[in-house]
Parts: sequence; C-alpha cells; structure tokens
Amino acid sequence: MRYDVAIIGAGADGLAAAALLARAGRRVVLLERAPQAGGRCVTSEFVPGFLVSPYADTVPSPPAPLLPLLGLTHLLEDFAPVGADIMRRRGRALARVLEAALAPAPQSLWQRLKATLFVQDERPWPGADWADQSIAALRAHAGQNDWRTALAGRAIDPELNGSAMALFAAPQSRVRRGGVGAAGAALQAAALKAGAELRLEAEVAEILLLRSGAGGVLLADGTRLEAEAVISTLDFKRTFLALFRWSDLPPGVLRAAGAWRMSQGRARLLLALAAPPGFSKPIFVSAGEEALSQFRHGVPPSAPAMLVDPVSARDPSLAPDGGAVVTLTLSGIPPRLFDGDWTQEKRETLLARALERLAPLKLPRLVGAATVLPADVEQALGLSGGDLDGGELAPDQMLSFRPGARTAVPGLYLAGPSSAAGPLGLGVAGLTAALALMADLSARSGR
Repeated sequence: MRYDVAIIGAGADGLAAAALLARAGRRVVLLERAPQAGGRCVTSEFVPGFLVSPYADTVPSPPAPLLPLLGLTHLLEDFAPVGADIMRRRGRALARVLEAALAPAPQSLWQRLKATLFVQDERPWPGADWADQSIAALRAHAGQNDWRTALAGRAIDPELNGSAMALFAAPQSRVRRGGVGAAGAALQAAALKAGAELRLEAEVAEILLLRSGAGGVLLADGTRLEAEAVISTLDFKRTFLALFRWSDLPPGVLRAAGAWRMSQGRARLLLALAAPPGFSKPIFVSAGEEALSQFRHGVPPSAPAMLVDPVSARDPSLAPDGGAVVTLTLSGIPPRLFDGDWTQEKRETLLARALERLAPLKLPRLVGAATVLPADVEQALGLSGGDLDGGELAPDQMLSFRPGARTAVPGLYLAGPSSAAGPLGLGVAGLTAALALMADLSARSGR
C-alpha cells in the first residue's frame, strides 16, 4: 500500500504530526507497536479502581500558538499553568527550531505561518542569560533537599547542579484531570478526525531505502508499506541502529548514532493507598552516598533519589472514594543488572527499600503496587534504555546540538525526544518534523 507519509510511533509526536499532515491533505499512516496509541501519554488501571500514567506524571505543556494547527485550542486548558518566564524562554528556543525547519520554504509559506507561530519579540535566541537564570533557580530548589521540599518538576540529581541538564528539568506541566492520558486521547482524536490512518500492534522492522532515500517501511509481519516520506518518533539511536541495514547508511551516521548517550535509567513505583497521605505536594528524597556507584556497576540501588508525588491529591479521578494514588519516580536505576535481568524478586526488593525510606512520611495502608522499570519502558515504547528524554540532556546533547528534523537520509525526518524540538513541548517534535516535510514539498513545487 502507498501513502504520502508513514509515521513510526503513535505517541504525542506521531499523533501531532499525523494531525497536521492529514489536515493539509496528505495520506498518512500511523504505525504503533503497542495495542493503544499515546506513547507515554496514557492513563491505565494498575490496581482495580486505581488509575495512573505509568511512564510520567508530567509532560512539557504544548505551546499555545501551535495548537490551532491541530484544531486543539482547548487542549491547553487541561494543563496546570507554567511560569511566565519559563514559557517566554521556551518560546524563544522553539522559535529558532521552527525557523530552521521552515527555512527551505518559499517566502509566501513562511509569511503565512509566521503570524500564527511567533510573537515578534519572542524570537531572539536567549543565549547565556537563559542558562544563568535557569541554573540559579534550580540550584535554589536542589539545595533544599529535605522531606518537606516540594518541587515543581521531576527529581533532579544533585550532581547535575550547574549543568545544562537543568535547563529542561523545570518546564514541565501536570494535566489537571485524567492524567497525561487525557492529552494523548485529545491528540489521537485530532489525528483521526483529520483523516490519518492508525494501525495498532504494527511494529516497524525496517525503513525501506530507495535510490532517492527513504521510501516506506517493512513491518514485522512482512507487510510492505510504501511512502513518499517517513517520520520516526523513536530516539536517534534506535532509529538508525535498529531500523536500517548498517551497510546502507551514509558515512558518519552509524558513528553518530552509536556515540549518542542515553541518560540514567528511571523507574516508577505506583502505589495504591487505602487513604490519602499526609502531604499534598511532591516531595524530593535525595540519594544515598552509594547510589551513583551502584548505578555504574549495575547493582540494584539501596537508596536512589526519589520524587514522591501524590497525584490523586490534585486529580481525584485517579483513585476511588477514600483511596489515593502516589507515584515514586526513582533516578539512577540500571536498565540491566550485572547479574542478569530484573526478576520479580528484585522488583519487590526495590519496592520494599523505597517504602522503607518513606517510613517518616507514615503512608496509609498499601492496597497494591506496580513497578515500571527502564526495560518495561523500552519494551512498551521502543525507547533505547527506557530513556524518556531520548538521550542524556548534557551540554553536548541539547538545544542545537540535538539532531534537527531533517536527517542524512533524504525523505526521513526525526521527531521524538532525541530531536532538538523534543524537550520544548508536548508534540512539538512531531509538529516540527511535519512542518519541515511540508516546507520541503513546498520548496520542490515552488509554492
């Protein structure tokens, strides 16, 4: 079967790209290996009556100026507000990313989109002032790591104080109701309404290469789908090292993909409680002295850094009357252990150690629990090492050092968390890839 665009992955980025391209009249197929769309933006029942988003409690909120392109101007209402300074600085970075994606487009297309996408005084690149102010603010937070500290974002490794990683630790937002699955459902509805075709349990085994570049995909069941262009929402490493025959790749691509570093693994412990806990805001628990060494040696951590988030305190729809849901996001979790896989016994030990460290909080009776490890995330979402960030957010792997939407393979566009647009907002990487593709098509036709 032949399409204009084949999109690998029906997470937020894939759904956003599909909605934009389908609204522009392109024939789009979305290919998702899981039995449901949404990627990290899903909410599911982990204990009867208790719901949670298994992979993340927060996502970068979608930029308001881009939502009209999807017909989703109401989506931002579902997110808790983010600080004005964060929004302003993220908007500047986003403006530069989108400007690069649209660069080949004829001036007429650029002029039509500019009025919708940008506010003129938000376009300059922020430079050093952004880094200085963001790091100073996060140092202030990380310097108060005690049982009463409530952070606005995920757990921040104290060793990252002062590094560029901290730039993207804060601009996160929590969906007001229904977990992050509510945002995923809205994006899926937009893609389907626009006319995109969604295929679930359709795993892509290979990106097909023609003389002119990417020409479609081969599914694991042997189905061949031809397409004028391919958008991959998988991470940079997995896109090139798992979906191509290495001998077919341009020089340098293999080396760059192999050198791409993934971040320390994170685990999620999902707790169903018989009653609400005695706190209503997230609490950060700092790591023990041996945590980093244990991670490097592939040893189950005895005292990892944790962000304890009473998610049902702000979203009662996640728990039955009288109950509560609390998530523990653990940092520095080895994706694979030195002595083999994470067995059920090792999972239970990790949970027991975490609960022991939470003893001062006097949590109510535990009704049930679930453990989501990096290997589970990798299996479910196809992300290398289970890394939701798509790669370590270090100085040489962030902002403009991340891959752009266009790749060295003609006709292949990179969306997803590894791209430069990945950390800048929900679905932004998908929209950027779609806009780059549309700009290239417009440039070819001269319109």
